[in-house]
Amino acid sequence: MPKPKSFSKQTKAKPKREQKLDTTDEFLSTGVEFEDAAGKWRAGDAAKSIRFFQRAVDVYDQGLQKFPQNIDLAYNKARVQLEIATHPILVDQLRRPLREALQEALASHQYALQLDPDNPDTLFNTSQVLTAIAELMASDEGDDAASSEAEALKLLREALELRSKCFDIQERKYREFLEQERVANEQDEDIGCETTTAATDLTRGSDSGDVEEVGEWFNVVEPVTRDTLIDTLLAQLGTLTTLCSIMSSSPGVAPEHTFPWVEEFSTTLLEKMQTISREQPDRLQEIALARANLVSALLEAGYKSGKIDVETYKRERDAAFSAAELQLDRSIEGLIANARSLLAFNSALTDVDNGDAQSTLRWNVLTASIANLKPASAIQGISQDDLATTHLLRGDASLLLCAMAFPPTSHQTAMNTAEQNAKNAEVYYRNASRLTQHQEERDISSLKSAVAQYLQVRYSQGEAHGDLGNLLNASPRGQAWVISQLEDMVAENLVPQGLLN
Repeated sequence: MPKPKSFSKQTKAKPKREQKLDTTDEFLSTGVEFEDAAGKWRAGDAAKSIRFFQRAVDVYDQGLQKFPQNIDLAYNKARVQLEIATHPILVDQLRRPLREALQEALASHQYALQLDPDNPDTLFNTSQVLTAIAELMASDEGDDAASSEAEALKLLREALELRSKCFDIQERKYREFLEQERVANEQDEDIGCETTTAATDLTRGSDSGDVEEVGEWFNVVEPVTRDTLIDTLLAQLGTLTTLCSIMSSSPGVAPEHTFPWVEEFSTTLLEKMQTISREQPDRLQEIALARANLVSALLEAGYKSGKIDVETYKRERDAAFSAAELQLDRSIEGLIANARSLLAFNSALTDVDNGDAQSTLRWNVLTASIANLKPASAIQGISQDDLATTHLLRGDASLLLCAMAFPPTSHQTAMNTAEQNAKNAEVYYRNASRLTQHQEERDISSLKSAVAQYLQVRYSQGEAHGDLGNLLNASPRGQAWVISQLEDMVAENLVPQGLLN
């Protein structure tokens, strides 16, 4: 989420919107008014919300044409553009490609950095834009996928560098704040009283009519706290996790030195986090989850590239998700993350050796992921989206168990339970399609449910049974979309190669 700046304004009558804007204060005032209106409409009317946000961007842009060196106008314009391009509700309302909106936000952030290269908020937000663009590029499955992933890795490295600079500045300001606090606490009580009296006089003076008429806007500089530093480090861990995920999906894309660099960089970050979070017990669970997600992604990348063995992968993955701070038995987010990590572990084992060598471990990993998701769905207060996710992931795990019954794995236990696993998958996917509030996820879940039902019939009654034609027409999105989804399911080993022929 973009980091907003806080502004304070001395009381005065609001300018009329049709009034000509002449000063930076008037441009800022009008832009913030549009932002406030956008925020009020975001939940109820996303289309109206994005129109107000765009009006705010237009106002800030007009102000920059008149005052091109004003950092507040530049920062606000960039921040609102990032909000439009990254908030899920607003992204759905975009009338142009997401990549274009993100590139525009990046250009605005780069302009703001030219005006103030050491602004920590701008540095943080710029790294957010770069990460969002990298994630979008990494999802490109076209002919240039490898090139896109290589470029995505470069953007992520740049994002990490910017946020490292941001953290260094924040850390320095935090030390300065602590020193100022220490000096203030050592002041003589008499001096403290004089300061209080002077402050009171200033406050009384600010009530005069002359001050009220000025109506200037002031940037409120909030002190850097431990939470600020933790937020920045958590964002760093998230970006590193994304980088590792790209390395996992395409091990040959990253340069040879990337893996040891990520190991060293992540170790340094985690050491800093441990030091800073000692007096922040309320953040330990959040930190433990971010660490576990990073460790999981790093281990997957290391195993797929041949840098670690399966024993190390399993031992360190299990240890990361067994951390006491994670409170896994009471954390919906943690249980879902652990299940995703287990499914990724199975995928890595399958990619490296899809035969019988690791079949027992794969079976245990998949059954563990299903067992892990059952308590998550029973936790009181679970959101409908999270509940849908638990069913979707259990469907995937069940279908993966079913697929193990077929060559080249042909795992005996999987063969004995293939029909039941296919039936379980069909039920889980059907539940997910009913629970999810997102149309695309609903369509995918419904198709997967139909695939599971098709496999159940084919396995129980033989290859002569099961109508592939009905399956291809199972979605209102059309056969081309269905075929694309089926190809993805084969690539993800959810469906055995050739079984849908």
